[in-house]
Amino acid sequence: MAEKIIEVKKVSKRYDNKTVLNNISFSVRKGTIHGFIGPNGAGKTTTLSILTRLVLPTHGETYIDNKSVSRDPSFNRRLGFIPAEPRFPSLTVENYLLDCGYLRDIPKGEVLRKLAIFTLSLYRPKIYLLDEPFNGLDPSFRQDLFNNLKSIRDKGGTILMSTHILSDLQKLADDITMIKGGKIVYTGTKTADIEKTYEDYFIERVSDEVERRQLEQETKYTEDQKRELLNLNDEILNNEYTFKGTINKSYQGALIGDEESAK
Repeated sequence: MAEKIIEVKKVSKRYDNKTVLNNISFSVRKGTIHGFIGPNGAGKTTTLSILTRLVLPTHGETYIDNKSVSRDPSFNRRLGFIPAEPRFPSLTVENYLLDCGYLRDIPKGEVLRKLAIFTLSLYRPKIYLLDEPFNGLDPSFRQDLFNNLKSIRDKGGTILMSTHILSDLQKLADDITMIKGGKIVYTGTKTADIEKTYEDYFIERVSDEVERRQLEQETKYTEDQKRELLNLNDEILNNEYTFKGTINKSYQGALIGDEESAK
């Protein structure tokens, strides 16, 4: 089995009372492309941020190239990172690229993402952390990036990337990890049909949850109905008792009246 070059061990992250990551563990093999999959808010970006020490975990440890991210400052010497929304200081190079993009009607977000990708070529890292790298790219550049990622892997590089484009992962990835609600639900070798696996872990289970809640609501509604019927029954019984009491009193009064007339 290939050497583990990225390791996440029992990592949790909480913000006040909100748990974003709940005791997650997975690893990335050296020389592979590892897909990190999950819906928005599942904890993908937080995990990648912890691996780059932009965010500190509440509990647990992470390792890059056998170096502790929290204790060894040299962990990132062979590391390259592209965030989901690249940000650059106001440099002349940036302004030049943005102006060129404006003249070509290229959106600013796309220019910044391409710039982030280009910067990796300056120092050619061996380990790549990519957060939604295909977002906002035109088809031709997207294909170029696709080919470059395959080339990096074929030359011994390692890539951990999050993406919503499952069809690309089917072609690119060697292994995948799926995260849902801050918990790992699957990690291991890429399945034969990633989209089907995604549906099994997310779509169908979401549907089951909806059905469960609907059933709970129906059950609750039925119980409410039962209580309403019981209350109505009690009311009817009380009214019937009052009515009978009134009849009895009237009947008794009539009998007394007859007795007095007979006297």
